[in-house]
Amino acid sequence: MDNIKTTRVSIIGAGALGGAVAKGLTKAGCSSVVATDAHPERLEELGIKGVRISSDNAEAIAESEVVMFALKPHITLGVVKEHASLLRGKLCISLAAAVTLDMLKQAAPDARWMRGMSNLCAELNCAFTGIVKSDTATDADLVWMIDTFGLLGEVEVIEEKSIDAITALAASAPAFFVTLMEALAMGGIYTGLPKDLAYRGAMSAMLGAARLSMASGKHPATLRDDVCTPAGVTIEGIYEIERAGARATLMKAIILTADKVKVLTEKITESQKQ
Repeated sequence: MDNIKTTRVSIIGAGALGGAVAKGLTKAGCSSVVATDAHPERLEELGIKGVRISSDNAEAIAESEVVMFALKPHITLGVVKEHASLLRGKLCISLAAAVTLDMLKQAAPDARWMRGMSNLCAELNCAFTGIVKSDTATDADLVWMIDTFGLLGEVEVIEEKSIDAITALAASAPAFFVTLMEALAMGGIYTGLPKDLAYRGAMSAMLGAARLSMASGKHPATLRDDVCTPAGVTIEGIYEIERAGARATLMKAIILTADKVKVLTEKITESQKQ
């Protein structure tokens, strides 16, 4: 796998996350990515985006060097076990929450396993991905994964104990942000802005704030203070955010999401004992 852009990669499961990863890699110039799914409409959409598609998991796996599983947590292990013989000797990456490396190694012990937790922003090559290496993967596998997911955005190598929090922050948080973005736009509409203008303004403000935060290296509180002037208009809105406990709500959203991943892991563990 000397050239990451020509490595033969199969993505098993072309739902929201798998489809986003497939689109992002294809957009980045990876020419040998094939995505599989049981839903023809998903494959049709990916085909329009230039992604190679297939409805045959076994064929896609057999022809690949790297296999990514982007399936729902409760079905991941079943699909892995079904194709365990085809996974022998291959680098395999699970993009599922709650499915641990130990579970994956038991399901297909002859594969080289890693985990990755990314998000839908992979489609536009601006995702954040946390990656975990198992003892069955090589240092070269880790380098390949860092370089490949680096095509999709920011990458951080983490310990598996941190992946539940990364799931909440990286994978789930985009849903929280678009919910907030909608709320900001609705506020603009309430004050009289046309809907299109309100939504575009909210989107641009959130995108610009994120870019400024990353580019400046400043703490978010510093950037907030740069906007607020004594007795000005912005501090009025900040006061209401603090009065309503909005920051605590967002913190709780991350905490509860991470806790739900732990519960799901326990359920999957118990189901494997039956």
